[in-house]
Amino acid sequence: MDAKLLEALAARAEQRAQARTKMKPFNIGGQMIQCKKLSSAKQLEYYGALAEAGGAADMIGVCTSLIYDSCPTLQAPELHKMLGVIDPYDAVRQLMSVREIDVLGGKLMQWNGLMPGKPDGGQTAEDMAKNS
Repeated sequence: MDAKLLEALAARAEQRAQARTKMKPFNIGGQMIQCKKLSSAKQLEYYGALAEAGGAADMIGVCTSLIYDSCPTLQAPELHKMLGVIDPYDAVRQLMSVREIDVLGGKLMQWNGLMPGKPDGGQTAEDMAKNS
């Protein structure tokens, strides 16, 4: 195999490995909170969930889960206790409106490569549901 091709493929693999550990701040409940990219296995789960979503309520559920799974801060048991939530996903619902969940969910989907558009703008999950 060509040495340049091997180097290019190795560089691409390294680039992908670094991208998986990337963190980025997003506005959650009026605070800029660090979110992480999903693993390949989690991305596959979300592709399945998106394919099965049957309407706006399903899409908001997917977005809520995505926000929670992407944000380690929201997974803190101390936060759940302070908010008085039993279901951890309720932390997202208590901190954000349905519209905020939709918008941030769309941004996280794009950032993770789960839907077309620019990583920090473009379609929201609601727009995607309307177009499907």
